[in-house]
Amino acid sequence: MIDARFDARSPRPKTLLVASGKGGVGTSVIAALTAIAAAERGDRVLLVDATEAGGTLHHLFGVRPTNSLWMLTDTRIDPTDTVIAIDAHLSLVAGGTSATAVAPLVDADRRATLTRLGELYSQFDFVVVDAGSRLDTITAVSELAEPAVLLVTSADRLALAANYALVKSVSTRRRDARISVIANRHGESLAGEACDFLVGACSHFLNRSIEVVGAVPDDACLQAAVGAGMTVRDALDGSPAVEAIRAAVTTLLPSPRSAPRPMAFSASSHSLPASLSSRRWS
Repeated sequence: MIDARFDARSPRPKTLLVASGKGGVGTSVIAALTAIAAAERGDRVLLVDATEAGGTLHHLFGVRPTNSLWMLTDTRIDPTDTVIAIDAHLSLVAGGTSATAVAPLVDADRRATLTRLGELYSQFDFVVVDAGSRLDTITAVSELAEPAVLLVTSADRLALAANYALVKSVSTRRRDARISVIANRHGESLAGEACDFLVGACSHFLNRSIEVVGAVPDDACLQAAVGAGMTVRDALDGSPAVEAIRAAVTTLLPSPRSAPRPMAFSASSHSLPASLSSRRWS
């Protein structure tokens, strides 16, 4: 349930868009873990599944939505009816074709839907949006909500090239957008090489700086637990991927609270070097 104490006059929350130029790199899991890490500090977090095919986040949390994001193309549905309370600090808006939703056919419907959902954003400390890899969805969220952008990449060349293209696209529309990158399912050495490549390419060819916020190791136990039907929240204990995300969240979503709950991990244990732009380009 939405807290009526917070209305449209409240300060605009910080919004994080989780996206990738290439599908299959794990934006949904990264978005879910990011939202969980912020919520466990006591922040009010809205997690939005803005993907348009299938929808993943409600499966990760083990909930069955009655209403979901793209049903808001019907103006008779109130945006608050799409919000699912996961716990006292974390809420979810399901996406894809969950419930009776139909993916938007034209960009005008997509933007109208996202604009209607945006009416709720001021009620939360943070909004984390999983936009997957669909460019028109990423563009709409980026232009309407003006979020910080977290790119999720793997080390393969196709993913790096696709994320370079995505940085170029976002920068063309929003030169001042804060863009960060996280390498998923890799150890720090390979992740560092991948991020070094992307940071160097964006700096050299686009004159655009991006920030490296971490490396998320391949976590077979977490993947197996979720694959077996366990919710992502029930599979957190001892997960190195979760610890890496918790460290990254301190940079991505600094808590507005003066005394956040202490975290049981070392913020430096999964971080990459501050500068990964040593590659020379000819």
